[in-house]
Amino acid sequence: MSLGVIKPGLQTTLQGSPFSGHRHLGMPAAGAADCLSLALANHLVGEAAGAIAIEITLDDAKFVAEKHSAMALTGAASFFRINGEDQPLHKRTDIKPGDEIHIGPADQGCRSYLAVAGKIDAQPLLGGQSTYLGAGLGGFHGRAVKAGDKIQWAGNSEPDSTDTKTPIELRPNLSGKYIIRVTAGPEISALTLYSQSKLFEEKFQAGRRTNRMGLNLHGIVLEMENDDEMQSAPVFPGTIQCPPDGEPFLLGPDAQTTGGYPRIAQVIRADRHLIGQLRPGSEIQFVKISSLRAAEIYRQKLSLLTPWLGAVSLW
Repeated sequence: MSLGVIKPGLQTTLQGSPFSGHRHLGMPAAGAADCLSLALANHLVGEAAGAIAIEITLDDAKFVAEKHSAMALTGAASFFRINGEDQPLHKRTDIKPGDEIHIGPADQGCRSYLAVAGKIDAQPLLGGQSTYLGAGLGGFHGRAVKAGDKIQWAGNSEPDSTDTKTPIELRPNLSGKYIIRVTAGPEISALTLYSQSKLFEEKFQAGRRTNRMGLNLHGIVLEMENDDEMQSAPVFPGTIQCPPDGEPFLLGPDAQTTGGYPRIAQVIRADRHLIGQLRPGSEIQFVKISSLRAAEIYRQKLSLLTPWLGAVSLW
């Protein structure tokens, strides 16, 4: 089975679970920037939460179906149309040969996820198949798809899942304004006491340098206690660093594995999927919580998701 690419949009890649256990080799996590939207789309077509799906960024995209199958769309798309007719997001939709699939541009968020019933053919790498654009590895020949490409998959036209619509209470709210909970980073004391307090009092806006590696944050300029340089140290998706210019930088799934700027905060695991929906201009309020509270929130979120999604983890 295959899906022909008519219009690829700004950046459309094949993404699923992140690469795990290879950070000592300098391999970033990669994987879906919004793992919750990915899991919700995959569930509707009977696939595992971290199965490879199509991640579409900001712009609209068009495809043509070449076989009977089923698909589901979640995330930030403003519409989902089959042959010009509107279809609901968060609902399994049957497709037939020749159908034109049109994914609308992102409305409030940034990324949409199109899942299909069956196993998408993606390049294997280090035990995973997600696309890491920085090195041209995984996914669809290590790159974003372009017009004329054919995304191949094998398998079921009839998904195993009997759930055809995501419950309203499980659908992420993409409003353009986000409260993101964080724990204090190991070098937060590198900031002045005034800047430490302002980091959690002031609202920030996502800047124009926004991609899968991360995004810069506009708002108050943070001040450092001194100009001492630090040795490079491990960083992860969700790490917030403070470069010398005082504008925080929030790391995304494709970010490097080490960095030399102070790590002033870390987005908690339960909220990390929200990073994938931040776009230039998004408003962000960081709320500091303890590590113990972060673990409790994660357990609570899983207890909400697992009755419907089954075994799932967020990264």
